[in-house]
Amino acid sequence: MTPVPPGTQVNPLHHGHAHLVVVRPPFAAPLLPAERPAAAPHDPRAARAAVLSLSTVSAIRHEHAPSRLEHPGSPADREELDSVSAAAWSSTVKISDPALIEDGVLAGALEDEFQAQKDRHPEARIVAVCERDFGAYYTKILVAVPGVPDLMVEGFEELDITGDRSATLAAVGIAPDRLAEGYDFSGEGFFDYDAFLHTVTGGALSVYVDEKRLESTFVVDRSEEGDDNICELWFP
Repeated sequence: MTPVPPGTQVNPLHHGHAHLVVVRPPFAAPLLPAERPAAAPHDPRAARAAVLSLSTVSAIRHEHAPSRLEHPGSPADREELDSVSAAAWSSTVKISDPALIEDGVLAGALEDEFQAQKDRHPEARIVAVCERDFGAYYTKILVAVPGVPDLMVEGFEELDITGDRSATLAAVGIAPDRLAEGYDFSGEGFFDYDAFLHTVTGGALSVYVDEKRLESTFVVDRSEEGDDNICELWFP
């Protein structure tokens, strides 16, 4: 696939982000949706190693000083698509990489990386999430928790679910009598996946106004696979 030249602008109507979270044991006590994770020191060296482990990255070109954790912005041009953020707090690593976005049709970058991280860390909880709005809003959530089958949630207007959300929550330590505290399994079409992901990741994907946690941002060189993903997804 022909590389996209530097300076090429992303369609301003195209927005998206993708996250990968790896939580290794020992696991902390699970958080309910209203509970905030404790601030933990950020380890830039571990964050750098996590970024280099991605199939979408071949090298790190530049590393910015750690800064306060934020929700990732949507890339505006080809250069910004080479920006990858990572935080490493104790046994948790959270990565945001726009090259991992999927389109719900052909591309499988997120699922490929999810499987690679599962193979690398079989004892860990692995969560991969992408949200993409290129005129149609697409969501994909992948969750691996040892002891229960993997969970997959994906779709455009309606989300299809493979796996058992309550079993996944129970496997991370939410007792059955507490499942009603913030998790609606009524089957009426609405489910708060932000609350679900907050619990499964120990708050790694939640960002607060007075955030104390830090993350590192890296400018990377893309692997052939990463560059192909970017060309296919962001510049169709």
